Amino acid sequence: MKLEVTRDVVNDLWPLYRSGDASVDSRGLVEAYLAGDAAFASTLKESEMLSHVVPPVRLSPEGELRLLQDAQQRARTKLLIVAASIAMAGLLIAATFAGALWVFMSGRMS
Repeated sequence: MKLEVTRDVVNDLWPLYRSGDASVDSRGLVEAYLAGDAAFASTLKESEMLSHVVPPVRLSPEGELRLLQDAQQRARTKLLIVAASIAMAGLLIAATFAGALWVFMSGRMS
């Protein structure tokens, strides 16, 4: 069985290839594909040049910790909002049921 290598596969492997983290087989696959598709190879090279225009974001360990703590706080806040929404919906359903039960019971008493 022969696997078909497409531009999408090479595009997915490109960051690993560029960083040097791709396996020997993956590197060979990317190189073989790009040897047969010069236009795509040129596109990838151009995109690599663009990546040098925007400097990478580098955070200190304290900055990473603060970013993580902020994300955790946002997640807790969202969880609290969802829990409050569920509780409110439950109360509204219970109040509606209780009101309907009261109307039903008051009609039976008269």
